[in-house]
Amino acid sequence: MNEGRVRNLALAATDALTLVGVWAFTVWAYRAFGLGHYKFGAEFYLRLWPIVPVYVALNALFRLYHGSVFHPAAPVAPPEELRRLAGSSLLTHLGLIAYLALAYQTTEHYSRAVIVISGFLAAVLAQPFRDLARRALFRFRWARIPVLLAGDGDLARQLERSLSSDAYLGFRVERAVGTDAAEAVSSAEETGVRILVSCLDPRLLRCQMSGLVRSFTHIEYMPSGSSFPVSGGQIVSFDGVGGVEMVNQRHFRVLRVEKLVLDKALALAAFVLLSPFFAVVPLLVKLTSRGPVFYRQDRLGRGGRPIRVWKFRSMYADADARLKAILASDPARRAEWEANFKLSDDPRVTPLGRFLRRTSIDEFPQLFNVFAGDMALVGPRPIVRGEVAHYGAAYETFASVKPGITGLWQASGRSDTDYARRVALDVHYVLNWSPWMDIWILFQTVYAVVFMRGAR
Repeated sequence: MNEGRVRNLALAATDALTLVGVWAFTVWAYRAFGLGHYKFGAEFYLRLWPIVPVYVALNALFRLYHGSVFHPAAPVAPPEELRRLAGSSLLTHLGLIAYLALAYQTTEHYSRAVIVISGFLAAVLAQPFRDLARRALFRFRWARIPVLLAGDGDLARQLERSLSSDAYLGFRVERAVGTDAAEAVSSAEETGVRILVSCLDPRLLRCQMSGLVRSFTHIEYMPSGSSFPVSGGQIVSFDGVGGVEMVNQRHFRVLRVEKLVLDKALALAAFVLLSPFFAVVPLLVKLTSRGPVFYRQDRLGRGGRPIRVWKFRSMYADADARLKAILASDPARRAEWEANFKLSDDPRVTPLGRFLRRTSIDEFPQLFNVFAGDMALVGPRPIVRGEVAHYGAAYETFASVKPGITGLWQASGRSDTDYARRVALDVHYVLNWSPWMDIWILFQTVYAVVFMRGAR
């Protein structure tokens, strides 16, 4: 069994265990808290075991196992995976309710609340548990799908780094073969690898296509390092000419309203959940250093409009003076600041401030910016005016939406992400935004904050 099939088997097992786990937890909790009256014991629910293979089969039908179960290649994008997993869970549990109603002419033998809650939990938890399985496979170097990489230059090197370090993709670069199709074909015959990731020039790829299609079952074509609005797109064909329909979803009024409602509702829920921090942290800030509790920093909002972003103060009151002194006396730190607008070991930060930053608690007051309409819960990161030059021609796209408390670059590594990658991720988010992407980013942000991954 090849690595791709082992990987799919691991994902299918994870899906099955997730569904069994949420059902077991829901039945136990419902009975433990006395929320229902039961004619039958909890073991009666064991009769519903067929929903597990049905759920896994639906996931396979939705191409959630790297496209094809038997010939796996690239997975769908994470937000799309989340959407399909939620749809699969919804269909599975609605189908169960319909079956019970038809088979027994009633659903009273089973709690409908248990079915609905289990379906919701499966929809929410399936991807996080899949991510845990992927990270375990990546950590132990198991079930990584081998690929050949065709191309040269900066894009090829970027792709090689990405493919080798991305636990979600699950790829392993077996060999980089340059731009010669003959070398790619001979490498495929020698290694048995049948997936080619190509960043060749379009004209060169077109000339070599007839040779490549004889050796590879999948060709993943990456034409450039630029971002395109493809997350909501699809393959199209006009009179035998193939292409990609690119959909820029931020122009859809219904989705914009949906994002506004989602932002406000989740921000309110987060504020209620985090209210103890708003009571305790101001007191700690006051007790540990002189200065105000909150720090308001000038940033650029939508359309380049200046906004003031709220944070719990994590620096000494004379931080600006300290920064000037550091940059004037230390060339290495000045170069780091000019490259990233950050210092890895920042002497301006208080001891409490280091903890607040590591846990991202310092950013909780930005919920006030969301309520005021200056920011979104999820969006590109708010930047200072000096950073505009790093965005170049992409700044107009970047500034067309509100900045967010969290975003794609924070979910992808936070401070561990280099500046060029941050810019690329911010632009990708703007062009490929969807409600499912926002929900996925929020899940990833929770993981990054809990494990303090990449924070400083």
